[in-house]
Amino acid sequence: MKLCPKEFEAMQSGFRKWYIRKIELPTFRKFGLYIKDRDILEVGCGSGYAASLITAEAPRSYTGLDIMPEQLALARKRKLPNARFVEGSADDLSAFPDGSLDAVLDFCILHHVEGWRSFFDECRRVLKDGGCIYIADLSRSCIHAIDALLRWEHAEEALFSFAELEREANRRGFRTVKKAIDLGAEGYFRFQKE
Repeated sequence: MKLCPKEFEAMQSGFRKWYIRKIELPTFRKFGLYIKDRDILEVGCGSGYAASLITAEAPRSYTGLDIMPEQLALARKRKLPNARFVEGSADDLSAFPDGSLDAVLDFCILHHVEGWRSFFDECRRVLKDGGCIYIADLSRSCIHAIDALLRWEHAEEALFSFAELEREANRRGFRTVKKAIDLGAEGYFRFQKE
């Protein structure tokens, strides 16, 4: 995962936090996300902003995963209840036992993961029977537009169309429970382990 300095700043912006709080997390709830007394993994947790919202709903456990040690240090400073923060990538969940999680959440980081297809295999292994993946992410065409406008450079092999994302999830043992696409740019998905 490679982030340019301006993209890193955007991740920390007030707008990004507002969007997680007012759009993405409420959409996950509408899609059936229930946090209380559940074991939750957030991939790409960053500085722990979403973690602060999630842990306020009393999960049994919350784990934030990120590949950036400086982000994990910021997240740990929050001292959130029942939360731990682990260094790692969304396409390698080997730090988690089989069948140990109720839900895996992605707040717009999967388009940074070159091995995003493996993410589904890893989720299938770590989720309990009936467990779900909740994804809010951006399409290839949206990322191309952002890259052209802001001169960011996302790795092409990490990008996907929403049809490709859904096809891979289904092919790797997940059923699409719910989906919504906002203006063709951001997609929301709930995939359930079959």
